Amino acid sequence: MQKQTKNRIFGLDILRSLAIIIVVLGHSEFPFIKDFLKLPLPDGVDLFFVLSGFLVGSIIIKDIEKNKKYEFKQVSNFLKRRWYRTLPNYFLFLLINIILINFGLIKGVLNKYLITFFVFFQNFFKPFDFLFWESWSLSVEEWFYLSFPIIIFILFTLTKFKIKKKNIVLTSIFIIIIFPFLFRLYKAYSYPHLDFDLYFRKLVLTRLDTIGFGILGAYINFYHQSFWNKFKNYFFVLGISLLSFLIVHKFSGFFLKTFYYSLIGLSILFVLPILQNLKNETIPFNPIRFISKISYSMYLLHLPLMYIFIQNFPVSNKLESLIIYICFWLVLILFSFLIYNFYEKPLMDLRDKNKK
Repeated sequence: MQKQTKNRIFGLDILRSLAIIIVVLGHSEFPFIKDFLKLPLPDGVDLFFVLSGFLVGSIIIKDIEKNKKYEFKQVSNFLKRRWYRTLPNYFLFLLINIILINFGLIKGVLNKYLITFFVFFQNFFKPFDFLFWESWSLSVEEWFYLSFPIIIFILFTLTKFKIKKKNIVLTSIFIIIIFPFLFRLYKAYSYPHLDFDLYFRKLVLTRLDTIGFGILGAYINFYHQSFWNKFKNYFFVLGISLLSFLIVHKFSGFFLKTFYYSLIGLSILFVLPILQNLKNETIPFNPIRFISKISYSMYLLHLPLMYIFIQNFPVSNKLESLIIYICFWLVLILFSFLIYNFYEKPLMDLRDKNKK
């Protein structure tokens, strides 16, 4: 545990904790409480996307630079480690959602498209809106894990390793960033009446570029670290200013469907340098680090738990609603910790043992 804590970057734990808190707040549907939670906050999923791109991009870049070649074996090893980390929790909660829907304990519809959830095709190029709603972002993440290293591998193979590694990496990043943006442009021009949330915000093919900005951050941090560190304060001010402008103004229409998410990814990228340099913490049991560690379980658990609370604990006034809401958070944190400690972490430890 000490080694894991020592290797953690406190600033990135802050970002991850903030992301999950914003997500849960944003999804809160408790009577009376939701009226008080209309603050202009960034989308927590966007924070997760850029952070994921930065962390995973850093792993891939270090692996590329450590070896003379980038072979399919490296791609396979990377995917195995990521799947150890992400798939057990995902399939556990997919099963939980199916069971809860089947017994009428939460909202949802079980139909012929259920099979798509097992291969992350539920929102690849067309939307879904019938169960396990939070899985849309996990599908985007999984396709990023698969596509980015494969793009790099293909480029290395086609160029026969005659091009500098960092140029191959940069080209791959631009592919991840540019193609989803162009696809959004095409959809916005061709189908202007499509729903923004389902057809633009929650599709794999329209959202990979947000993660791409995190990978770009990993690239700059690795290959141009002095630049990354020298201007971190200026980048932070620029990032916060741009992010605040984007979330305070209620954009709609063509801009929202096309340029908005590119600028969101860029603004969060600007915030990363200063957070990445906040590496030390002095509190032995830090609540920020704690929430960061259990954030994945919190993300998967919060919606079904919220629906169970709403259906089984009706309230008639603001005080009751507040009490139920506090209990919801306590139960969410408790069960997320139990899932992390007795299910998620043992599987990660098994992954690390297999590496040895």
